[in-house]
Amino acid sequence: MDLNTFNLYLFGGTGDLSNRKLIPAMFRQETLRNINNDSEIIGLGSRDITVDDYILMVQESLTKHFSGFNENDEAWKRFSKRLSYIKIDINSNEDWNNINNIPSNKAVVYYLATPPNLYKQIATCLKDNNLIQENCRVVVEKPIGTDLKEAVQNLLALRFANTIFEKSWSNSAIDHIQITVAEDLGVEDRGGYYDETGALRDMVQNHLLQILCLIAMEPPVSIQSESVRDEKLKVLKSLTPFTEETIAMNSVRAKYLDGISKGEPACAYIDENGVDPKNNTETFVALKLEINNWRWSGVPFYLRTGKRMHSKSSEIVVRYKSVPHNIFSKEAALKPDQLVLRIHPDEGIDLKLNTKQPGVSGYDLEELPLDLNLHDYHNLGHQDCYERLLLDVIRGNPSLFVRRDEIEASWKWIDNIINLWKSQDVPMEEYISGGWGPSNADLLLKRDFRSWKNGSTKKFK
Repeated sequence: MDLNTFNLYLFGGTGDLSNRKLIPAMFRQETLRNINNDSEIIGLGSRDITVDDYILMVQESLTKHFSGFNENDEAWKRFSKRLSYIKIDINSNEDWNNINNIPSNKAVVYYLATPPNLYKQIATCLKDNNLIQENCRVVVEKPIGTDLKEAVQNLLALRFANTIFEKSWSNSAIDHIQITVAEDLGVEDRGGYYDETGALRDMVQNHLLQILCLIAMEPPVSIQSESVRDEKLKVLKSLTPFTEETIAMNSVRAKYLDGISKGEPACAYIDENGVDPKNNTETFVALKLEINNWRWSGVPFYLRTGKRMHSKSSEIVVRYKSVPHNIFSKEAALKPDQLVLRIHPDEGIDLKLNTKQPGVSGYDLEELPLDLNLHDYHNLGHQDCYERLLLDVIRGNPSLFVRRDEIEASWKWIDNIINLWKSQDVPMEEYISGGWGPSNADLLLKRDFRSWKNGSTKKFK
């Protein structure tokens, strides 16, 4: 399906995010012939280069970051013709005049692929120079943005299109829920930025709370309306705040030590470039939280995210309650049913159930998975989160973007944690690079006679 005709203005158009993610995302749509002829992509930056220089830069970027790129293909010939470049110093009032003739008959997207400290200034300048119209959309990077992937969005379809799940999606059947977003990389070249942010602000405030909202929200009136965001906001407002009495017991923060990551030696966080050891910034967070409403009363949610962990693994685990009475033999160990939504590395859904072992007499039970691998049924290609984000922006679908009141509610909850960490002197734990986090994160669940599910359910050859 063709995209709406659009102009995409990339602030930071010569930077790493544009070259590594945004440009390849749009070029893939070009290869699929989804971009209308009149659409344009305009890079904006402070570098004094020509349009031809910029096109050459994009070509080199696609050669590096887009598998199978060929400069002789028709797709590149079409794509290069829609590229242009505007030199702009955001501190120069005169340079803003270089952006003109904003079309009224297209979707206009301003993507701020810049450091967060420039967001306010760029947005103000866009407004002051009359560059914001009804057809314009401004996109900023995290911690305000979000990159929910296919499997997470599929959670809405799983819940609200299947009675079997929605009828049991509450404290009547569910024991607890785990959300894990683990990264195997360290801070890489983002040490200076990350050291001022930390895992709580960088991942929990944005990614994990958004996943939590989609899991816990009530049914919206429509999937395409503001009601999705209304229901997510209700979840955020229902989160039980941490207190002086609960913060140390129900939260863990830690930073990684040196170790082995992906078979290679890895340095400790405090030895990364740009990191100031005095900042005492966390690279791992684990939380036990509660949602104070009828549906989820008594159901704990365990959230966990960290860098330099054993493997890159993002998944949601819904652990159901045990059956109230075991009618089988004492030797027949009944395990609680478990629903796993795999976000990465292998997007899909895994439902573990107790079944009778075939070919034996009596009732010898075993736990087997009903496994749905999305890639087995659909050619998902190489579409990543930035491509989905850009498509939704251009098409004007805001349902899975974060609204201002959502941001304010999530930050209010997060700021309370930060303040309590400081005032209550919650210790900074440590964990070995290449592991699954500090021992106190395991203790967070062990106290409740539960345990984390580590790693993907898929078996890779």
